[in-house]
This record gives sequence, C-alpha cells and structure tokens, in this order.
Amino acid sequence: MPSLLEPLVSLRRHASDAPWAVAELAELADRLLEAAGQPPERPTTDRTVRFYVTRRVIQPPFGQGPGSAWGYPHLVELLAARLAQRAGEPLEAIATRRATLAPEALERQAAERLGVAVPGPVDRSPPAPRPAGVARQVVVEPGVELHLAADHPLSRDDERLGAIIDRLAKDIASRIQET
Repeated sequence: MPSLLEPLVSLRRHASDAPWAVAELAELADRLLEAAGQPPERPTTDRTVRFYVTRRVIQPPFGQGPGSAWGYPHLVELLAARLAQRAGEPLEAIATRRATLAPEALERQAAERLGVAVPGPVDRSPPAPRPAGVARQVVVEPGVELHLAADHPLSRDDERLGAIIDRLAKDIASRIQET
C-alpha cells in the first residue's frame, strides 16, 4: 500500500492551478477520483457543487456571481465529500466533519481515502528555454526543476531518474509539512 505522502504530494500539486470555474472544479475532482479507481456513481456537475455549498459540505466560492472562483480548499472539500458519499456517509455528517476538522486534517483524510497518487495538474505554460548544455529539464514540482547535462548517465536512464525525482518530491513535501 502506498504511503499517505504520495497522494498528499500529488494532490497538493493541483493547488498552483487554482482558481477554477465551478465546471473545471467538478471535472478535475471526477478525473482525480477516476484515476484513484474510485469514480463517482454520477458525474459531479456545477449543480452538485452548488448544492454542496447550500448544505455546508463545501465552503462558498471566492467572490460572487460569474466572477466567483474555486480554489484548492474547495477541491479538497469536494474530494472528501465525494469519497465520503461513496462510503455511504450522509451529507450532514460530511458537513459536520468539514466544519470541525482543520483544513490540513481534511486534506490528509481525503488523500488517505484516495489511497493512491493522483495525477498532477496539466501544465499549460510554455516550457522555459533550456540553459546551454542541458539535455533534459524535469519539473519536480512547481518552482523546482532538475537539469541534466546530455552526457550525464541519468539522462538516458528513465527508471533511475524517476526514482530520484519521486524521492526528491517526497523530501520536499516532508520539509513543507515541517514548516
């Protein structure tokens, strides 16, 4: 069984993609649930998200009307709610949990229920130009890149490079938790 850190790190990578429109939030939550092997019985819709807000399962969006936005806390709350509903919990209990748990505890609980590392966000930005002599440039997480020279042995060994990147991402996540 994977450690809790893997899904937690994977989930946190989505924070930099926020804010989302309500439809984007719903689609992202469903995509993450499906990737974790726990698809919702019915797709999450804008209406589902808004209903959850009225029942206090999810906090209201930032702003009002067409300019409202949904952030990472909303994603965590939505995932936690969908996972809890899948387990048969009533909305009242889910709303009470959201109101009583610290956001970090709710995030850990959602990651634990996901149980597997979820796919990272889709990078929509154009790639930065590579510095001279760099054959590979790997984004470990937003703001952290690994540059490999063309003649470095790791530039041709994807398996070892992947293991090193995973360890680096875990180390970064654990140091972030310590602060």
